[in-house]
Amino acid sequence: MVESLGRPLEKTYRPKVMNADQQPAWLGLFPDQDFEFHFGARSGDARAFFADTLEHTTLMASRRAALEEGPAQCLFEEPAAAEAVAECLTWAGLDGGGCRELALHWESDFLILLPDENGRFTFRAGAVCFPSSWRPEEKIGLPVHAIHSPVPTLNETLGARIDKFLAKLEPGRAWERSNWGLSRSPELNQHPSRDTPRLTPPFTDDEAWIRIEDQVLYRLPQTRALLFGIRLVNVSLAELKKFPEAQAGLHRAIATMPKEVADYKNVTEAREHLLVLLG
Repeated sequence: MVESLGRPLEKTYRPKVMNADQQPAWLGLFPDQDFEFHFGARSGDARAFFADTLEHTTLMASRRAALEEGPAQCLFEEPAAAEAVAECLTWAGLDGGGCRELALHWESDFLILLPDENGRFTFRAGAVCFPSSWRPEEKIGLPVHAIHSPVPTLNETLGARIDKFLAKLEPGRAWERSNWGLSRSPELNQHPSRDTPRLTPPFTDDEAWIRIEDQVLYRLPQTRALLFGIRLVNVSLAELKKFPEAQAGLHRAIATMPKEVADYKNVTEAREHLLVLLG
């Protein structure tokens, strides 16, 4: 959840924004350079991030379905987070309730992070209806950089930096970042219990999907808890191949990522096939 690709993202990817040539914003995620992890946070706008989009009706139907199918897998609210949840509800313009009300109000998944005794911000409440092949129910109480399965090389290189960055985030300020993975399915809810199809060759470029997570971190002014939002964007490999620079950038990233990272990103089994499809 917390890794990214390439150079600082403030110079590249800007979610949900089109440039003057009307090219998709995600092009900046695939620069022409070897794969590397980069925290890549940039100044953001939390209210804009959580605002409704044209896909609101469809997204909320999917969120309701996830909550009904497996509430214990996607809805979390520890007593210690009660004040922070209440502040989120007020900030969202809701009159009372809890994380379920927020989950049915916002299109985005969200986590509420509180500091532990060591000052690390840990997952204490939230709603994760659209996980990317991880089990949110197993991650309560973990720091943000350990919420996914351990990311190879990330905690050693960026974990302490992330903790320091979060501790210094000013109340009322928001920061955004993005990352990506690969999937055989465009389904939003890819909880491991749902048996999502594996990215196993053979497959066509219409059957492979780049799963982009746009993320925001916002320090709540009163409780000083952190609100961590996650939005998903699915882009087929066929769509990405319409843009030669992004095609070349993804090819280079897949070709140069270490095996342990390729395992984490669901690339290893399909690496050679993906490189052929990407030319």
